[in-house]
Amino acid sequence: MENIKHITEELSTVLQNLHYQSGDLSDIGNEIGIVIAKYFNKNKLGFELEDFMTGLKHGISLTDGTHG
Repeated sequence: MENIKHITEELSTVLQNLHYQSGDLSDIGNEIGIVIAKYFNKNKLGFELEDFMTGLKHGISLTDGTHG
């Protein structure tokens, strides 16, 4: 994926400026989704979305003990 630096910078800015007084992880997921969707290649959207979800699940498994 191109523009990885732009994505990380925009994600950082958006997450640092959240103004929620309450909420849950779906709110954070929504904000992340809005940012990264701007950078998906429309011709490879399914593949890139699956890659992102695979990476997210992998990162979670590394920290919650389910990585095997």
